[in-house]
Amino acid sequence: MKKIIKFYSAAMCGLLTLGSCAQEVINDPEPEPNSMLKVMTRSGEEAVVAYPVRLYVFGDDGKCKNMQILEDASNQLSVKLPEGTYSVYGLGGADATRYVLPSQEEASATSVISLQSGQQLGDLMAGQSTVSLSANGTNNLTIGLNRKVMLIKSLVIKDVPAGTGAVSVKIAPLRESICLDGSYQGEKGGATISLAKQDDGTTWKMTSENNYLLPSVNKPTITITIDNTSFSYNCATEMTANHKINIEGTYKPATVTTPTEVTLTGTITGATWEEEKAIDFNFGEGTNEQETPAASVPKVGEIYQGCYVLAVDENNVTLLSPSQTDNIDHSNVDQVTLASRINKKLSTWEQSISTSWRLMNREEAEYIAKNYKIINSTEIENKLNGSKYYVTYNDEIYYSALSISSLELSKDFANYDKSIFLRPVTTITIQ
Repeated sequence: MKKIIKFYSAAMCGLLTLGSCAQEVINDPEPEPNSMLKVMTRSGEEAVVAYPVRLYVFGDDGKCKNMQILEDASNQLSVKLPEGTYSVYGLGGADATRYVLPSQEEASATSVISLQSGQQLGDLMAGQSTVSLSANGTNNLTIGLNRKVMLIKSLVIKDVPAGTGAVSVKIAPLRESICLDGSYQGEKGGATISLAKQDDGTTWKMTSENNYLLPSVNKPTITITIDNTSFSYNCATEMTANHKINIEGTYKPATVTTPTEVTLTGTITGATWEEEKAIDFNFGEGTNEQETPAASVPKVGEIYQGCYVLAVDENNVTLLSPSQTDNIDHSNVDQVTLASRINKKLSTWEQSISTSWRLMNREEAEYIAKNYKIINSTEIENKLNGSKYYVTYNDEIYYSALSISSLELSKDFANYDKSIFLRPVTTITIQ
């Protein structure tokens, strides 16, 4: 499915008078705008553009020259630009309350579009085209917006034993994030969808109406967890963008001659989305598909999913991320700006492990400092080092070394010109 955005450019004459100079001084100012780029949206009879549409206009030098927003189909925007060649990127469904979006000053073709904290993907589209603006002429440009997400439209598991306490479905691996140019980044994403018990006591359904997800990496694995037992199925095909997916499963208890199994039937449907596909598979005890028992709760000091276990409270487990980065500019910024930069990193951090990473608090940092050598002696992928690390305390951001037994918290970022590492933590619940 393609959505269409039409661009019309009408040339406007500009007049520049040059005076003589007593000295030979050469400057290279920005060219004066002498063309008008008019923008309106258009879609096919059945297709609907996801609004708002955010438009980024890049020059030959790779810099973003203009960024504007179309709130709905009735909007038409006009952009004054010097004549030249421009690349125009459109992002449909780019709601600033849902996504962390690049400003004109920050934008590049590979800017990552990440989720705001606590938000989920919506209907997201992207497209790009090139236009050459010339004086005294009319220029037309058509840009097609392609949907970059798939939709889990419905998910139902039937005939679940009445005493069941929880049912969930996980799909992995998925793409982790999308860029402004429509490309994807990361191959370790995943999504877990919790189901709710219905009035009949044996049917479990997806609690939200729609779940938009980034497409799968190759052929994904679907894992259904019923209380303490998980069944995994390797899909025969990829789950691609621009498809609606409906999955229905039926739990079948063991009999004298057959083991316990869950039968899943599903359809992948394109609504001017795309063509319809069907999937059928069985999995359960005694079948050829892979069955895995639910993971047991790890102990403090163990490695779980590549993470060092910092704390355990019944089924709630606090993990130290296996990765770290010092690629955050902390110079000459206030606490709000620094928090925004850190949250942007956290929104796409190790999504296959958790979607709720945060800064370590003071108590967690103190534990890490006291156990620095022990943690580094384990099989964690990236060892802690002697640099400073971000720590949160009383709702403010500090930094401290973790290689000493007692913390020395500071928030004097303006006078600290060395790297500071982000090594987040997360607390997950294991059922």
